[in-house]
Amino acid sequence: MRRLLTAAVAGAVLLAGCSGARLKVGAAQEGEVIEAEGWTPVVDDDVLGMKQRSLADAQKKAVERVVGVFISAKTRVSKAVTVDQNILANVSGYVQKYDVLSERREEGFYKTRIRALVLYKKIGSDLKALGLMRPEPPPGNPKVVVLLSARGGGAAQSGAAGAHAPHADPESAQDRAAAASAAVRRAFLERGFLVVDPKGADVPPADLVIQGEAESHELSGVNLGGFRSFRARVALSALKPGTGELVSQASREASGLDPTPQIAETKSLENAGMLAGEALAAEVADLLTRRVKVTVRVSGLKGLDDVQRLTEDLRGQPDIASVTLSEFQGGGAELAVATEGMAGPELGALLQGMKRYAFKMRSVTPYLVEVGAGE
Repeated sequence: MRRLLTAAVAGAVLLAGCSGARLKVGAAQEGEVIEAEGWTPVVDDDVLGMKQRSLADAQKKAVERVVGVFISAKTRVSKAVTVDQNILANVSGYVQKYDVLSERREEGFYKTRIRALVLYKKIGSDLKALGLMRPEPPPGNPKVVVLLSARGGGAAQSGAAGAHAPHADPESAQDRAAAASAAVRRAFLERGFLVVDPKGADVPPADLVIQGEAESHELSGVNLGGFRSFRARVALSALKPGTGELVSQASREASGLDPTPQIAETKSLENAGMLAGEALAAEVADLLTRRVKVTVRVSGLKGLDDVQRLTEDLRGQPDIASVTLSEFQGGGAELAVATEGMAGPELGALLQGMKRYAFKMRSVTPYLVEVGAGE
């Protein structure tokens, strides 16, 4: 009698999530319907617990499949504790309902196969809140510094009718530039870039410099019921330090609304900075993924014959798209190398693998490699 009661309770546990219409695999209004199978060792003395553990494992695997859509396998491994403690420890919060498709004993395991409605948007939102949804950094993991200036009258110079003084005070300009800069930095961070702090230096050590200008003005002649409205524009350029090579550009406009003019202006600058930063970060990341331009400086070459031989050897590599000689004098050559997603460190390793040249590495950054031949 006790065994029958235990089996009945176990069946009730499994049927609890099965009310209503049967689920179908694929996208649903509330989430995604996914099939998964859970395993647990057979324990004849604890049938109810065994069934519960097998069901819980199936639900966990359903949630894990959705987690794998949002984050890479590398992130899943490196942040395993965070994911396990914050997401997988609470699978019931992400599985809205489920159908039990089958239960069976097989090779010492009790297996439960389910079809579950998983709230993928909630999982994505929680992963983002945990800071786990940043994309993998672009090739070379380049360091980025953001240097913006600001112009325009600013809220402090705006009158009741929205008139502007011809010159903004320096402190106001710094505050407006800081608001836009913070938004641009946030956009690059969310795209996977490593953002460094200027710390008062004109150009700190960085692989890409994001320069630009932010401007704002108050919109006048509109009855906003006591609110003040500002319009801002942020224009950005991504440059390589030293050479000044332009990588990409982007500009965006946005508005801000608030009863306090300074807050309204700050909102407009932050919104425009975020939009411009997102556009530029996406473009730069795409360019770096598709093709990376690396400067290679080689010393110790005996003549143009050595340069030509090295150039031809590099062109024969599968991940190198083009090699161009930029300069040659005194046994030193500078080559412009375009690669298919391979940045400085990987290119440096490739050069060191060319045994005929006996290259010795002098310095390497994502976009500059310096080696000596025969040293």
